Amino acid sequence: MLNRIPLPLVNFLKLTGIIAATLGALYLLVLVIEYAAPFVIALVMAALIEPLTRLLSQKGKFTLPRSLAALIGTILIVAVVVLVIFSIGSLLFNQARELIILLPAKYPDLAQNIIDYFVHLQRAIDFLPAEAVQGVNSLLSQFGEFISSFVSNAALYLFHYAVSIPEMLLFIIVTILAVYFISRDWPKMQEWISEQIPRAWLDKYHIFRHDMLAALFGLIRATLILMAVTFVQLYIGLLVLQVQYALLIAFIITIFDALPVIGAGLFLIPWTVYAFITGNIKLAVGLLIIHVLITVVRQVIHPKILGDQIGIHPLFTMISMYVGFKFFGVSGLIVGPVIFVVVNSVLGFYTKGRNFKQVIFGNGP
Repeated sequence: MLNRIPLPLVNFLKLTGIIAATLGALYLLVLVIEYAAPFVIALVMAALIEPLTRLLSQKGKFTLPRSLAALIGTILIVAVVVLVIFSIGSLLFNQARELIILLPAKYPDLAQNIIDYFVHLQRAIDFLPAEAVQGVNSLLSQFGEFISSFVSNAALYLFHYAVSIPEMLLFIIVTILAVYFISRDWPKMQEWISEQIPRAWLDKYHIFRHDMLAALFGLIRATLILMAVTFVQLYIGLLVLQVQYALLIAFIITIFDALPVIGAGLFLIPWTVYAFITGNIKLAVGLLIIHVLITVVRQVIHPKILGDQIGIHPLFTMISMYVGFKFFGVSGLIVGPVIFVVVNSVLGFYTKGRNFKQVIFGNGP
């Protein structure tokens, strides 16, 4: 029966199966990361300290037992991670505290200005038809409900965060212990894997992993380049507008702009609205221009930079971003290109430089 199936159809089904298997493997990987996150993080951290652990445990003048070398490496990497998190958290906490102290002193009439503005807006629309006034009032009512809902959700989030602290402590403890045990038994784990998997498969895996990591690191480089461009735009724009703490504000907004769910607009749009309400038209217009420039420049250069760094055409980058957005929402703008990179690497490894026509119909003309 199988001999009657045309060879091109068989090759096409194989190609389709490889793509489907890759997408299925990515889905399983997401599930693994979600339910086994401490051990996945521990595996990455153990891989990072493996050169140090191997160096300390190698035969030499000051040879250490593998268990002691793994303990030293675990302590070092945990100390580095804690130091980085503490430094960033301390900076954000101090700046937030200064901002809380500064705002009431610098903007004592903030709430009253907003109330006065809406009262003025209410008077200004009295000349409109009754239907238009009703529509505006409905819009203002919805805006108030949105603010109330936002505050309520923020309170619930803080409550949920406080309740989950014991779970976070358990997560941290399990991760640290897993780092030590994985690092201590790293050679045994490698030996066990080598015994379970054929050597030819391992050789293919190493080649594929090299290509995959190159593409993923290219994605990281593209993100850093885009962050640098956004930071320069923000910093120059805020300097021109003579905004205090321009460097710090530009840095904070850039960090959050790298997160697809947040973006610079979360900061710039409310700031623009407030500047307009308080009569600082120059600042409002300037912030609006900065936001438009950041959005336009990002949309223009994002596909090109991403394509150059991960080695795919900007058009395919845009397609993967759009498809990712349709399936995963805003986060799909990052997830889409990552999935495309993985699938493209798998297909490149399978096709071995041949195009789809050669893969399906053979190497003939």
